[in-house]
Amino acid sequence: MKFLTDEDKDAIKAAIEKAESGTSGEIVFTAANASANYRHATLQGAVIGMAVVTAVFLMLPFSHTPTTLLWTEFISFAVFYSLLPYVPWRRWIISEKEMDARVKEAAFMQFYASGLYRTREANGIEIYLSMLEREVVVIADRGIHAKMGDQHWQHVRDQIISGIKAGNVRGGICAAIESCGKALAQHFPPRPDDVNELPDQIIHRPLRPEAP
Repeated sequence: MKFLTDEDKDAIKAAIEKAESGTSGEIVFTAANASANYRHATLQGAVIGMAVVTAVFLMLPFSHTPTTLLWTEFISFAVFYSLLPYVPWRRWIISEKEMDARVKEAAFMQFYASGLYRTREANGIEIYLSMLEREVVVIADRGIHAKMGDQHWQHVRDQIISGIKAGNVRGGICAAIESCGKALAQHFPPRPDDVNELPDQIIHRPLRPEAP
């Protein structure tokens, strides 16, 4: 999570603790560098890169042989294929529709993996941020979702996106967490026997090798 410093992580954890102090609900913030491997995009990008390098190579003013041409293609393809998974502009090759589907799928999987669906009052909220796709998904369990509706979660999502665009990622995330905390406190105040059911620190979702 290179886009979040240790100071950012501490501030986000503190924001979650503060938000949960006034409610029996649970808030989980998950960050991912990417929600899928997009291997087809890596392959397409490597082919495009190979074609560009080969074209430039053929324009150079010296004799070209089949062997040097093949080696140029092989090396350029290997270099691009190795580097593309680590550069953000790979997203230019991926359709918005596919990125949206992959992010939502990963967010739902993380919602269940983190145990948010098991809260006593069905009042867990997940905020999922995926940086490659530049998308945010907010998933609220049925208890709190029935109280607030889609419009509120859209507002929470927009707070993070506005923070990112303004260069204040931490501020946007903390504002979104505060909004979730206020909604939970309004409808699910603390219980006498309340316990913190889930950890407050940021969850870093690693990219699974088997992911598409």
